[in-house]
Amino acid sequence: MKVFKQLLILLGINFMGELLSHYLRLPIPGSITGMILLLVLLFAGVIKERQIAETADFFMKNMGFFFIPAGVGVMVSYQSLEGRYVQTIVTILASTLIVMACASLVTQFLIKRRKNHDEISD
Repeated sequence: MKVFKQLLILLGINFMGELLSHYLRLPIPGSITGMILLLVLLFAGVIKERQIAETADFFMKNMGFFFIPAGVGVMVSYQSLEGRYVQTIVTILASTLIVMACASLVTQFLIKRRKNHDEISD
């Protein structure tokens, strides 16, 4: 029952993100709006990490599974990529490098922050 409640919380926030994007005509997908909303709710303390931890861990451990529909979508509509192979490959490589750089910078920041916090605590 606990996991079901956590799933309802996450799906409810995702649904609210979809509604916000639709009715406010935001230029970003509702799923992204939902993730931003979840982040805001977590920082504000409205939702505690322990309230969604098990379900979030499950999703993180099985993240690769959720990319299958996108991969199948690309395989089905490969005709739309015809003649744009170089642009597609450059875009994929550039976006991958940007994500890797951002992730490494955030990780370094968090490691330094934790180290400083541990030094202050001691």
